[in-house]
Amino acid sequence: MVPTDFSNNALIAARYGIELARKMQAHVHVFHAYRPFTSAFQSPLANQTDEQRAKTGAEKGLDEFISKLGKHGDVQLTSSTAKNSLVEAINHYIKEDNVSLVVMGAHGASGTRKDLLGNNTYDVAKDVSRPLLIVPEHTNTFKLENVVFFTDYQQGDIKSLTSFNSLFGNIRPSCTLVHIHEGKDAPTEDNLQSLQQWKATLEKETPVKDLSVEMAHVPENVEAVNEILDRMNTDMTLITLIDSRGFFKKLVHKSLARAIVLNPHTPVLLTSEDTE
Repeated sequence: MVPTDFSNNALIAARYGIELARKMQAHVHVFHAYRPFTSAFQSPLANQTDEQRAKTGAEKGLDEFISKLGKHGDVQLTSSTAKNSLVEAINHYIKEDNVSLVVMGAHGASGTRKDLLGNNTYDVAKDVSRPLLIVPEHTNTFKLENVVFFTDYQQGDIKSLTSFNSLFGNIRPSCTLVHIHEGKDAPTEDNLQSLQQWKATLEKETPVKDLSVEMAHVPENVEAVNEILDRMNTDMTLITLIDSRGFFKKLVHKSLARAIVLNPHTPVLLTSEDTE
């Protein structure tokens, strides 16, 4: 499923989603959620006129958006509009169809008002029971060879890695488990052993094997995260949304998650403990 607000980033996300669907032998559904203006101070006829205008505009915008996608070959593509909020529209369609992944652009038509887009992204990640893939605007081509999975040894990682494998296992990208070690002191042998033990647990509890591991002794900030991603030639970043104060929660606490989500360095796959 690819929600669109007709922005350029949504177009890039849709093209990325189409290529993913081709690799996954899935189909793509593009949809646009809209909320028409209504007012108690207007007559029912005026409200009805505004609603019809919004519906017509949404359908026209979606048709134009689909035409910009061009030919998509062997990938089945469907589309629809919904008079609803974004999250409610996504949840409704999930109940109606077998949605395996939601793909969204990081930057929307709101331009510099990224706070609004960020709220939408967080709402979707928090309230939708499917993995969410956020695609940055600078994504030029589809590539999925190297994946970095940031971990803080939380149980939710098992579900995240299982979901990741069910989505992309047939593509067989390499996956590196990265733990950011806090503090001034270098990681001890016990710290390194903990990472190896967690790797063994994940390989036992999930279908994913041959995980690589790295203990990163760097400041816990977005610059350090991006340096890790660059050094590893990362094509996708995997993060678990969890209730306890693991890696993602610490990022939220330090406002780093917002920086990662609003300005992702790579496509970011978010899963949560409620992901199905």
